[in-house]
This record gives sequence, structure tokens and C-alpha cells, in this order.
Amino acid sequence: MGSNYLNKKKVCIVGGGQSGLVSLKRILESPFLTGTIIEQKDNIGGLWYYNGIKEFSASSRNMGKTLPDPENTTSMYDNLSCNGSYTLMEFLDYKYEEDVETYLAQSKVFEYMQGYAKHFNLWPNIQLNTSVVDIRPENPSAPEGEPGKWIVETHNLKTDTFSTEIYDAVMICVGKNSYPYQSPIEGQDTFQGKIFHTKYYKNSKDFKGKQIVLIGFGPSSADVLLQLSKTAEKVTACHRFPYGYQFGLLPENCRETKTVKLITKDGVVTEDDEVIPCDVIVLCTGYGLKFPFLNESCGVTVIKEKYVPHLYNLTIFTKKPTLAFLNLCYRSAEFIVVEIQARYFVSYLEGKTKLPSYEEMEAVLQAEEAEKVKKGLPYSLWFQIGDFFGIESWAHFWKLAEEIGIMGEYKGAPALEKIYGLLIGRLCGALAVYKQDKVKKINDNTWEIIMAASPLGKAERIVLTLNPDNTLTSTTEEVTEVAE
Repeated sequence: MGSNYLNKKKVCIVGGGQSGLVSLKRILESPFLTGTIIEQKDNIGGLWYYNGIKEFSASSRNMGKTLPDPENTTSMYDNLSCNGSYTLMEFLDYKYEEDVETYLAQSKVFEYMQGYAKHFNLWPNIQLNTSVVDIRPENPSAPEGEPGKWIVETHNLKTDTFSTEIYDAVMICVGKNSYPYQSPIEGQDTFQGKIFHTKYYKNSKDFKGKQIVLIGFGPSSADVLLQLSKTAEKVTACHRFPYGYQFGLLPENCRETKTVKLITKDGVVTEDDEVIPCDVIVLCTGYGLKFPFLNESCGVTVIKEKYVPHLYNLTIFTKKPTLAFLNLCYRSAEFIVVEIQARYFVSYLEGKTKLPSYEEMEAVLQAEEAEKVKKGLPYSLWFQIGDFFGIESWAHFWKLAEEIGIMGEYKGAPALEKIYGLLIGRLCGALAVYKQDKVKKINDNTWEIIMAASPLGKAERIVLTLNPDNTLTSTTEEVTEVAE
């Protein structure tokens, strides 16, 4: 066993969230690979690990000079529940129990990930309380496109010691929701109330009776609006109505209007010159991409904190293909996507999947980027596949699964796509009631979805049936009462 272990390729996995865990699981089941998760928190779970405390330990090597620092502050907050169905938040071979809620609480997702690590005996290969502080290629002068080994330096936060190890490959599994992103707004420094990014939001208790403005449109804005509506006097969501979308049905003390062009000492002014007084401004402006532990010699660049060039199939770094990035795609079914990405990279490391030449991969990427430029897309959308909801991302990753020979394992693929499309559409249009929707898997071929009633219509029951030819049949009927 010892000699066999020495012959295996060693993979460093940076981050112990869903991407890191499924990567480690897939690596350890390979006879040719072994791997280690390096996680700076004192537990696995990534974003989903939250015990009510916003701060955690991190290496000073990765931190800036401002407080609070995003490097050691979680983006999680109290009472968060998922904005996607549980059916889209599980891996292939480890499922939630049958009676689980449709929109899972943060604690439930964390329990799932703990169970996953225990079930597949991942803990012996997980190193906690350790920050990765530097990753650099062993041979920085190697030609572009040539695989190579990596020197990884870590900081043990318990012993305050540093160590270095060489790996055959590195997987960056730190996600995309750590570093607040916001373009400055004129007058922002003059505001006399409280202004902060959703990264630093904890709960709605401190905002009782307040008038609040949210700037931005997306999952964070939607969820924080629903929370604040329970305590605030008034909540106004200001955004650009991207592609004409809006939250639509809102709680009674909430409304939405055009985005903010000016911040004054006591409120905001919208693009329509509407003056909105407020006590609090919450910047729901998303997150930027930063990798402070990647040495310049890696050759990785980030354009405007939104786009990393040279990622073939959104995963493999073409310049040095033993480096992979997982979960950078926006608006997708993340648990499903990262498992396909992990298995794709593992298949490449095993030698089963062959990559095109460096020049061919770059040509593909350059053509894709030229198309994005032609469409006038900002860099913030370059990691998003297709329309605003990311519906087309399914076809991209199913194609990747087909390429590595695992598509047959996703027997319910058409139903998963349909559920994703139905529910994400409810977030834009029926925000006030969408988390009352229910999804239930009846059997391997049948799913039931109950769309909650709104003031404009009755509840609906949708039944999805997977046919023998892998097509999907959908039936819809109105229902007057929804059984619990």
C-alpha cells in the first residue's frame, strides 16, 4: 500500500465547501490519485458553515488593512434559507431524506455536508485551521500549456507555523462569494446613516422601524429584502431591472424602483430623480473574484474582479492545465455543476480525458470572448451562460458530463432542468410567496411541484413525469388547498 500511495498523483484542494468535498471524494475513489483539502476555518462546509459568529481566523498574509476584512468574515447570516430546491443541492450518490423542506435552512445544508464527509470517510484527508498563503508553479518558465507541479505554502493558524509541500495538481474550490464588489456611487461618503454590503449583514433585529434602501438585484437582495420586511418600517429595492425582470409581488411594506445615481447625507436619488429618504443603505451588489494566495508566477489574472481568462470549459487553466477552478459559473445549480467539474478534472488527471492542444483551447476561448464583446456583455456576465437565469448552463455541463462518460448517471436530468427553470422564475415575479412553493420527489420518475397562491392567482400543482425515452411530460392543474 505504501508504494502504491507514493505512485499516486497528489492533489491540493483549496477550500472545504461543497466544491472541495465532492472533489476530494472523487479523487479518493480514483486508484491513481490522492488528495488533501486545506481549509482555514475550524470546520468544513465553506459558506454553509455558520454558528452565528461572523468572524473566523485567517492568515494575516491574505488579509488587507481594512476592518472588517472580507478574508476572515463569512458571507452567511442568521436565518438564511436556500433560494433553490433541495433537489438541486445534492450530489449524485448522497441524498437528503424524503421529508426535507423544499428551501433548506443553512443548518440543514451544513448537516448534509457533514454527513457526506463522514459517509465517504473524507476526514483523514482534511486539514482544518490552515490557510493557503502561496501557490506557485514548480517550474514557472515552463511553456504555456504544459502540465506541471505546484509548490503550496500553508499557514497553520493553531501553531502559527508555515510549511511547504509539492503537489501534482491544485483545485481552487473557494467559491465566488467572499469579496464584496461595488462600483462607487456619487455621494456615498456623505451618507450619515448606516451603509454596508450584504457580506456584513447578520440579521434583521437591528433594523426595527427603519427605512431601508437596498441597491442591487439578485439572490442576496431578494433574501435580505424578505428578512428586513419583517422588522423595518419600509424597504425599497433600487435596481436596473435587468432584461426587464423585477421582483414583482412583494411584502406590503416593500417596493422596487430604478437604481440609485446619487447618495445624499440622508437618502438616495434614483435615475428617475426620485428622492428616497432612508436610515440604512444595504449594498446588494454582489461579489468580486480574488485569489490572494496565487503567486503572480501562476499566470492567473482577474479582469475587473469578475472574469478569469484561460479557463477551458470554465474549469481548467489552459496555461498550466494541472490547475483547476470550480464554481465560478454564475446562476447555475451549483452542487450539480461542481460535481461534473470535479469529475472532469479527475478524468483529465487520470489520463482518461484528453484535452485539445493549448492553441486549440485558446482559440475556443477567444471565440467565446469575442462573442461576448460583440453582444456588449459586461465582465460581470462573462461567467454566466446564456440568459439572465442561466438556463443554458444546463446544456453546457450536460455536454461536459457526456464527454467524460457520466451523463447516464443523471437519469432525472430533464426534470432537474424543469424544476430549476420553474422555481428561479418565481424569484423574479412572485418574491413574496415563492418560498411557500413545495417540491416533492414521488419516485425515480415523478416529481410534484406546488406553486403557492398569490393575490393574482390560485395555487397550481405541476406533475413532472420522466418517460422511458428520457423526455418529460408535464401536467398542470389549479388547486384550492395545499396539504402540508
